[in-house]
Amino acid sequence: MAEIAKLSIGFAAVIFALALSDACALAENAPPAPLASPEIYKVVAETMELRVIKAIWQPGQEDKFHSHPADQITLYQTDCHLRLTGLDGSSIVVSQSHGEAAVRMGKPIPGHKVKNIGENVCALWILELQK
Repeated sequence: MAEIAKLSIGFAAVIFALALSDACALAENAPPAPLASPEIYKVVAETMELRVIKAIWQPGQEDKFHSHPADQITLYQTDCHLRLTGLDGSSIVVSQSHGEAAVRMGKPIPGHKVKNIGENVCALWILELQK
């Protein structure tokens, strides 16, 4: 259980970098992940309070620009080596290991796209709190 609670410093840096721009304006210009790239983001359960999404990128696969609500938990099912690119073209590389988790609370995650730059499939779960 301690592994799941571990906050990823790399993921937090990505979110911080993306949030430096006008987060509200960027989020308004990008649809939610499951609408933008349904081939990658599959909603597997949803209530009025919570949405559970399974996301899978093949090596070299990139999704479309999207955003996320303010509160979410990401659980990494596999090792992932990803490049996140903001709407302004800035990018950051993030590497997460199987079993790690990242927690994001407060502001919506602004528009960005994600590319699997690793050699293996990247699979993760996203738990989004609905407001």
